[in-house]
Amino acid sequence: MTPEELLGSYLQGKRDFRGIKLIQSPFDVEGNEIDLRGLCLRDINFSGAYLKKADFTETDLSGANLLGSVLEQACFRRAIVRDANLYSANLRWCDLTEADLRGSVLDHINATCAYFDRAINIGAMEYAILADASFQDAHIPDQLICRGGNLIWRTVMPDGTIKLGPQYGDGEGR
Repeated sequence: MTPEELLGSYLQGKRDFRGIKLIQSPFDVEGNEIDLRGLCLRDINFSGAYLKKADFTETDLSGANLLGSVLEQACFRRAIVRDANLYSANLRWCDLTEADLRGSVLDHINATCAYFDRAINIGAMEYAILADASFQDAHIPDQLICRGGNLIWRTVMPDGTIKLGPQYGDGEGR
């Protein structure tokens, strides 16, 4: 499904896009990001969807269901992702800089090499892979990052310090 097809269906009232594979428009240069910038996609169901390299910059994804979706290299800069379900989503190499994640479920995510820099309203997450992730200047207490079975390894904390790890949750690594 192309971004144009997705938006057309969404504007006609469709919200269920479970398991879709989002592809570039035919006129886009191969390898570029898939442009979904600045859209309102509230309450969309992208569970199990393949959304690699999607650009959600400044997009409103409030109430979105992204359960188990593949979001590798996606961009969520300044996106509104409130009350969204990202349980078990693959956020590897994602950019969530300045994203608003208030009330979103972030348990079991793979956020390897993801950027949460200056993100706001990040809640608790459990059993998340946070290796090489960055939370520089993010609004989240350290104890919510370093608990709940989360894998911490070379993780940049909100104050700029780096937790070398590896460590899981509340304990030190072995």
